[in-house]
Amino acid sequence: MQKYSSILSRNPAWRTWSVAAPEFENWAAAERQRLRELALEGMAKLLDHHLSEGVIERGTHIATRLLAADPLQERVHRALMELYARQGRQGAALRQYRTCAELLSKELGIEPDAQTKSLHRHLLREWNRRESGPSIVRSPVREGPASRIRESPRATDVLDGSTPPRLNANAAPGNLPVQATSFLGRDRDLARAGGIMSGARLVTLTGPGGIGKTRLALELGAKLHDKYADGTWMVELAAFDDPGAIGHAVADVFGITQQAGKTIEQSVADALARRNLLLILDNCEHLIDAIAGLAREILSRCPHVSLLATSREMLMLDGERTYPVLPLECGDGSDAPAVQLFVERARFVEPHFELNGDGDTVCEICRRLDGIPLAIELAAARTRTMSPCQIRDRLHERFRLLTSGPRRVLKRHQTLRHAVEWSYDLLSSSEQAVLLRTSVFSGGFGLEAAERVCCGGDIAAGDVLYLLDSLVRKSLLSVKRVGNAVRYSALETIRQFAEERLAMLGEAEIFRRRHAQFFAEDAETHHRIWRSPQQLMAYAWLDQEVDNLRAAFRWASSQDDIDVAARIASRIPGMAVLRVRSEPLNWPMEIVDAARRAGHRRLGALLTYAAKMAWNLGRVQEATRYAEEAIALMGNANFDPPVWAFAVLAMIASRQGHAESAVKFARAGAEHPADRRERQCLATLPFYLAMAGAHEEAMAIADDILDKVAAARTPSTLIAALFSKGRAFSKANPGRALDAFEAALAHARTSGNRYWEIVIIPAVAELQVRSGDPVKTLRTLPRMLEIWSQSTEIGLATLTTATLILLFDRLGHPTVAATLSGALSQMIPSTSFFQELPDTLANVRQVLGNAAFAEAKRRGAAMTHREVVDYTANQVQHALGALGASKAECR
Repeated sequence: MQKYSSILSRNPAWRTWSVAAPEFENWAAAERQRLRELALEGMAKLLDHHLSEGVIERGTHIATRLLAADPLQERVHRALMELYARQGRQGAALRQYRTCAELLSKELGIEPDAQTKSLHRHLLREWNRRESGPSIVRSPVREGPASRIRESPRATDVLDGSTPPRLNANAAPGNLPVQATSFLGRDRDLARAGGIMSGARLVTLTGPGGIGKTRLALELGAKLHDKYADGTWMVELAAFDDPGAIGHAVADVFGITQQAGKTIEQSVADALARRNLLLILDNCEHLIDAIAGLAREILSRCPHVSLLATSREMLMLDGERTYPVLPLECGDGSDAPAVQLFVERARFVEPHFELNGDGDTVCEICRRLDGIPLAIELAAARTRTMSPCQIRDRLHERFRLLTSGPRRVLKRHQTLRHAVEWSYDLLSSSEQAVLLRTSVFSGGFGLEAAERVCCGGDIAAGDVLYLLDSLVRKSLLSVKRVGNAVRYSALETIRQFAEERLAMLGEAEIFRRRHAQFFAEDAETHHRIWRSPQQLMAYAWLDQEVDNLRAAFRWASSQDDIDVAARIASRIPGMAVLRVRSEPLNWPMEIVDAARRAGHRRLGALLTYAAKMAWNLGRVQEATRYAEEAIALMGNANFDPPVWAFAVLAMIASRQGHAESAVKFARAGAEHPADRRERQCLATLPFYLAMAGAHEEAMAIADDILDKVAAARTPSTLIAALFSKGRAFSKANPGRALDAFEAALAHARTSGNRYWEIVIIPAVAELQVRSGDPVKTLRTLPRMLEIWSQSTEIGLATLTTATLILLFDRLGHPTVAATLSGALSQMIPSTSFFQELPDTLANVRQVLGNAAFAEAKRRGAAMTHREVVDYTANQVQHALGALGASKAECR
């Protein structure tokens, strides 16, 4: 003792030590944990001994005590199942499996291991062979784990407090779990699906994984609870992989035992025959046939039982109604349901999260994640360590980024990849192949494209339709009607998953090549349609397939497939320009050098469009070189004649202030035999003559040219001829000019030529100002300006801006005219291409004075294209207000 006393006295820290000190508490806690682990280890060894010796009662008692201490010991659950089975208590053994499966799924996000599942299947086979007493319903209240282990009261108390709340029995009939999160963005779905359920006994909520089917079903069940005397009940089927277990899963919820001489499905139906309840069958897709059989049995023998199923495909039963659960609306602001969901879930991990300036970023995240609630929740969870901008910038790696969901959810919902893989693994090999092959499409696809691109191997072109139909039914593809045809598409999340898998199989390049070749041929076909009276059909096709055309062109360019790239780049830009789509005009310039080296037949068209693009970029000399090179190919039988190059040179010359040269180029193109099909160059000749001051000649030939162009039956050139006639007569005979413009505008609207619609509307309004009635056309200007904002094509911009200058001068708004002249000065060096423009601007300068004119012009010159559009739209509203038109009328 003196030795220990001496040691303590030499250590000053012990002088202030007491059993209440933190050090003692830490030591004691560690010792308690160590002794607890030793005790549990000893009990586990004792359990193994009792199990091997067949000491059933003692083994059961020890197993229940072990699970009371730690409910997640799968080995102990398995031992208890075996002990129950040895006692002849197969029902208790099966219920123990359900307890084990639910706990592992909800707490750890995993399924029971192969050994436990094997034992479960063995127990089910034995159960089906047994002959038991009459079927009964022991209680309308679902049993919790406590009631399943009746041998040990003390264990009951412990287990009851340690299991998740949703496993405990509810006071009222039913077993729906209380939800820990709010229900966002589904009020309309709740009302519509509830309305369907009021008139149907079987309703299936369908949709892809993670879309929110289970949550909507739970909310519907809670909402409809009071309509069913025996409550609303849910059976979670995701953990089952044996079709024979489905009936037992339902029986387990209600405590039903199998009736002698009957299947478990028949026993369930007998027991529920006099009940009035709603039964939710959750996650049906992986055992669809077995679940459909059970549902059929219940519906035929239980007149007051309604079924609500969640599945990625319908059950295909008589009387079944389906309700597709769609993605959340993403909208454009913080009030969008998808954004609200992101914010709420972000606050779970970052309590002080606010949108602040990230509203648009979060909207983009939600849109790029297709509005899938699971994906949005997983993205929101990343706000713990990432900003919304960082999350957005990494969405191209969404399957790596969106992981680590809550442990309480099923494993397949803990990562985005698992959610999609679950659906994919349930497909047949042919369905998997077609799904993967559709990933090469962008923005959707039609049946003909799918049949051409996705066939091969064991899949014939004629099989593709039926496989697509199956994928639609299984919620991996969606379909919508477009006119008389249908169009298929996949959520981007599913498409990216399929794209990855196709690359892993080494087949991506095979099907991308097929895709590119198909759309090169389709571009040729629709280019011919565009050069016919059916231009509107070609424009509709372009709007629909522009994403596929872009993908095909990009792939062909990256693979040096010059033929495919040149065919697309030479056929799309012309119609794209007149549809006010700027992007395809970039493609010819990217491929023209390679096409020149290859001597490709479409080189002339590529040079022509490259000239137009160079002009848009302000590179006048380069544009001129391209156009002159194209014209030099005229007469060379190895190339298609690029007669449109004359029109491009005429446009460049006119905007540079060389009116006579513009007329020369237009006339040369009009006289060339290649122009006789569509008469494009001929159609513009009166316009360039008028711009050069040759009004008499322009008026003299306008009607004859119009007749020749009309005979070609190509809407865009007819519109150009009518516009040219309007310009020819605008000074000498405004009435005839207005008639021509209005006819051109009508044709532009009915044929889908947005370019010409934008050009003509302000011209009509300017002439109507002269007649004192501009309000009607001014009301259409906001729509025209919105379309114009989507294009930076310089020819369109110069024509439109020049006409707007004339319009605002006529309206008595000289400051607006001067401002727009500044914007025009940044596009072209000369205003003389529009004959009236120099005199109009001189008048505006005189009205404003030199200083005010210069200041307004300076402001206009500093504006971007978007700012010019917005400024003009505001000034149109002011003009309409001054003319007495209300804003409501403007809309």
